[in-house]
Formats: sequence, C-alpha cells, structure tokens
Amino acid sequence: MAPAMTAAFFNSSKFLTPLARGIALPGWLTWPAVGFALRTTAASLVALYIAFLLNLDDPKWAPMTVWIVAQSSRGMSLSKGQYRILGTVIGAVAAVTMVALFAQVPELFILSLGLWLGLCTALATGLRNFRSYGAVLAGYTAAIIAFDSISSPLEVFDIAIARVIYIGLGIMTEAVFTTIFAPGTPLLDIRNRLATYLRQVADLCARALRGQANTSGFQRLLTGALELDVAAEYAAASSSSVRSRFGHLRGAAVAMFTQMAIAQSLREHLAARPDLDDPLVGKTASLLDAIGSGAEVHPDAVAALRSEVRAALSETPVSTGHAISPRLAILDHLDRLLEAAHGALIRQTLFSDEKAPPSRLKLSFHVDHLLALHNGIRTFVAIVIGSWFWIATAWPSGPSFIVILGVICALFATRPNPVVGGMGFLKGGMVAVLAAAICNFAILPMLSDFTELAVLIGVIMFATGLAMRNAGTAALATSFAFLFLDLVSPDNTSRADAASFLNGALALLLGVGAGVLVFTLLFPPNLPAKRQRLQRATRHDLADIGQTPARWTREHWLSRTVDRLGGQAATNAGVSEKQAEEDLRGMLAALTIGEAAITLSELAREHPRLSKPLNAVLRRLGRSDPLRLATVSRNAANHLAYWINEPDAPARHTLIRAATQLDAVASAAANHAGYLRGKQAA
Repeated sequence: MAPAMTAAFFNSSKFLTPLARGIALPGWLTWPAVGFALRTTAASLVALYIAFLLNLDDPKWAPMTVWIVAQSSRGMSLSKGQYRILGTVIGAVAAVTMVALFAQVPELFILSLGLWLGLCTALATGLRNFRSYGAVLAGYTAAIIAFDSISSPLEVFDIAIARVIYIGLGIMTEAVFTTIFAPGTPLLDIRNRLATYLRQVADLCARALRGQANTSGFQRLLTGALELDVAAEYAAASSSSVRSRFGHLRGAAVAMFTQMAIAQSLREHLAARPDLDDPLVGKTASLLDAIGSGAEVHPDAVAALRSEVRAALSETPVSTGHAISPRLAILDHLDRLLEAAHGALIRQTLFSDEKAPPSRLKLSFHVDHLLALHNGIRTFVAIVIGSWFWIATAWPSGPSFIVILGVICALFATRPNPVVGGMGFLKGGMVAVLAAAICNFAILPMLSDFTELAVLIGVIMFATGLAMRNAGTAALATSFAFLFLDLVSPDNTSRADAASFLNGALALLLGVGAGVLVFTLLFPPNLPAKRQRLQRATRHDLADIGQTPARWTREHWLSRTVDRLGGQAATNAGVSEKQAEEDLRGMLAALTIGEAAITLSELAREHPRLSKPLNAVLRRLGRSDPLRLATVSRNAANHLAYWINEPDAPARHTLIRAATQLDAVASAAANHAGYLRGKQAA
C-alpha cells in the first residue's frame, strides 16, 4: 500500500466510513486506535532493526523511545520528541560532568546526583506540557548514564553518546512514520476548534445578558481556552502556519476571556436593576445568538452595533445624584463586551488568513513554588536513601533500583495524584514482568532470526498500542509498553539469564513501590492546602496590580487567573457544593477586579487629570482590604460622575469608562469580601 493510500486509510473519514460499515469493530476499538497501534508497532520494529544493523550495545532503547514519544497526533509526537532529545542531551552533559568530578568520591557523587534530580523535578513542576517532560528527562537521563558508567568512569562519554544515539534513532523513526502515515491537518483542526470555542462563548454571553445564571458554564469555558492553547501548541510543532499565527489565536482567547468577564459582571448589573429594559441589551444578545449559532457574522456588524451603543452613551444624561446612572453603566458594559467580541472575530479572521502577518503573544500561568520545592526535596531524599540502601546491601541491581526510583519520583511528581499514577505504573510493571518472563524463557529460545523476533514483539506491542488508546487501560498499557521491552531486552548476541532477569524485575518492582511509598510518606498530596495556595496567590497578584500596575498586562492577568480557576476546580474533592460555588464566584470576582484595575491604570496613564482618584483606588487595592476598597472605589466613581459636566473634564466616554470600572471593582469587592480577605464562609 502506498504511503499516501495508507495515510488516507488511517485518517480520511470518507474512507473510514464505508470501511467501518464493512467491518464491525467492538465498542472499545476504533479505527484510529488500530492505525496508532499499527504505525507505532512498525516504527518500533524498524528502530530495533536499525539498532541491530548498527550493532549498538543496548538496542532496546530505540524501540522503547518510539513507544514513549508516540502520541495520538503528529504535533504531540513531534513536540514530545523535541523535548525528549533536548532533555537527553542536557542529562548526558550533566552525567558526564558528575562522573568526571566525583567518580572517586561516592558520597559527593550521590549528593550531586540527588541535587540534580531534585532540581530537574522542581523545574518540571513549574513548566507546562512537554517542556515539563523535558526537564524530567534531563534528570533521570543523568541518573541512567551515571550509574551505567560509575564502574568504568573513563567510558562515560561513550556511554552518553550511545544514549543520545538510541534516543535520537527512536525519535526520528517515530517522526518519519507519523509524518507519512498520520500527517493530519493541524491548521484546519485548530481553526475548527477556535470557531467552535468562539460560538460557545458567544452563546454563553447571550444567555448571561438574558439573566440566565451559569457560573459553572463560565468556569468550563474559561478553562477550555487553556485546553485550546495546549492543542494549538502541539499543532504548532508540526505546522509552520499554526506556529506563525499562534499569537492571533491567543489574542482571540484573551478577547474571549474579557468578553466572558464583562458578560458575568453585566449579568449581575442587570439582575440588580430588573426595571431597566434597554433595547440595546436585546440587540446585543441577538447578535451574540447569531455568532453562537454558527451564522457568518462579519466584524463590521459588531462594530456597527457598538457605534449605536456609543451614541447612546453620549446621549444618556448623568443622574441628578451626581452618580453614574445604572443605564450608563450597562451601556458601557455593552460597549466593552462588543469591543471584545469584535476583537475575537478579527483575531479569528487573522488566524485563518494565509496572508496575515505573523503574531506572537505570551501568556502567563500559575506556578506553585511550594509544590515545586516539595517535589525537589522528595526526589533528593529518595535518591539519597535509595543509594544508602544499595551501598548497605551491595545489591548488584542497586543502580537499576535507584534509577527506577528516581524516574518514578520525577515523572509522577507533576501528576495531580502521584500515588494513583505510581500504582498504575506498578500494575503495568507486574504485567510486563510476567509477559517478559514467558517470552524470555519459553518463547525466545526457540527463535533464530529477527523476523521471528519481530513477529513475536509485533503481536504483543500491537495489542499494547490498542490498549493505550482505550481510556480504561491507557495508564497500565503505557507503562507496559516500554517496561516489557526493557525486560525482554532484545539483543544481537545473547539471551537473558534467569538471575539477571529476576534481579532486574525485582529492581523494577521495588523501585516503583519505593517511589509510591515516598509520595505517601513525604509531603503527601494535600488538596485543601493546594486550594488555599491558589487563592492566596490570586490575592497576592491583585495586591501587586494595585502596587505596581505598570508591570501587568491584561493577557497576563487573565490567563494566569483562568489557570488558577482550573486548578481550584481540580481541588473540589471534599469541598461542599455550596463552598465550591462560593469559591468559584470569588475567583471570578477577583478576575473582574484585576481586569478593571488594569483598565483603570491604563486610563490614569493616558489621562493625567484622572491619575489622582484612580491611583488612590489602585493603592487601596494594593493594601488587600476589600471593604475599604469598595468604599474608596464608590466614592471615586461618584467624584468622576460629578466631574463629567465640568468644562475642563476629560472626554465624557473616558469618564464613564473609568466610573463604570470603579463601580465594577466596588461591587465585586463588597460582594466577595470574605474570599478576597482569605476568610471562607462557614
């Protein structure tokens, strides 16, 4: 079958549909899963064959790497492969350095290795996606190379080079197979996901304007933008078009963050004044309905409606009490909402336009520094204690035990529940030991050439590939995939003897078990504490916006807070439904206050006459006193409303914008003072 035909076989829905009609598959099996299993099995066997041809000393690492980097999409595979090779090279350099310096001083060697693994684990905790995986690789690659060469330190450079060759061979082979047989359409896929997300946001905002409360829907869509960002980052690894336009996608996401925050605030304003029935609210909701239904809405239509809103803003008088009238506040919210919707549509158009200029935009994400410190300390302690055990027992497989222990501590430290992840890995290891024992001592002795070996390994790994694409068996199958190959250890010249195999299997199982024990005993997962740290970090950043507003941009604040919103939702286990809802509303209030404060800071810089009242509010925000902040903000809003008819006042719309933002800060601070002070409701 030609490569193009094979690619179509695994990727074209037009071809798969009639094929699926002809061949019925069980419910747990899909044609994409079959395609993944076939191409990954073939790539691993080709990598193993090339390693045999090159007469490499430890050829198993080439097919193991194929299974480690293999993902469901080309972009994910390439991204993981890039960071794996980078982590391997850095780890190899670290290993050569440590062996060169401390090979004759075991105590310093163990301490330096523990510190390196701890540092890499802590760094991985603060990174995202496969960058985190690359940091983990830099840690345990150093451990693998260092322990392989500690008995013959003069060979450490050769061992490090061989390690890089194994990994590079596996990555290149997997990349070639994925490129040929699963090319995908990354730009089209991300374009469709962006369009779907934009429709969902518009629909949610339209319902908010009609007074339909859906706080959980806001949370789901806000955090969904970060999932879109992750998908786009993977797509960018395999598509220069996505890579060059990534900034436009992120710009659209930031515009939709803003749109949702404004819609949530506007819903609360409308709920407080049910007597106001402005037709522009209905027109805006109808326009958002059109976007949400998938109808083609040109940005000019949004701009035209925004012009109507701004005209109404110019004509609506200030109330006689010298406070901004409720209608003015609603109109300004509509103005900002339509501005954000218009920006999202423009960015979507630019992302889809082949002639659009390249764009880069950085977002900011939450980093749990205490968790990173805990993970680093945990890994360091595990390596030191494991090394002491090896030295005390003089166990021949002690180095393998320490390497596995380090891998578990580094690899699962970044998981939401490392104990559960480690136990899944242990189960996969047990199955791998049993399967490898049968192969090594009952089947492999009867085989005489590579073809027979390839058939045996191919059948087992194909079944493993299918299991990796099934949610219920994915965790177990993923660990089995490379542990089985490690234990079978296919070689050009020899077969595994029983003593070596049993020692290796014991080192594997004890290393995984010890890793799980370390996670259980040292800094065990504490969801309430993690939840408090997220909320404390949000309050700290709010105060920092007040103290140093020039340091903050809207995209940094929104993306970081939305990331924390998702983290807070992940800690809801054990929290009452009422408390979870209050905390969600509190985080959304913080989002609103921060976004409004950044707007106030921008207005103060653009209009020096406004700097005194606006900076007074920002300074109060920096003192973390929400009730006093609400009072000062309300007074400042009334002052600006009184000033609006003065001859030397700034533009009317500027004053209205500043006053409504102050009103938003006052309302959010007063309504969620307990959350913003860090005091939970009883």
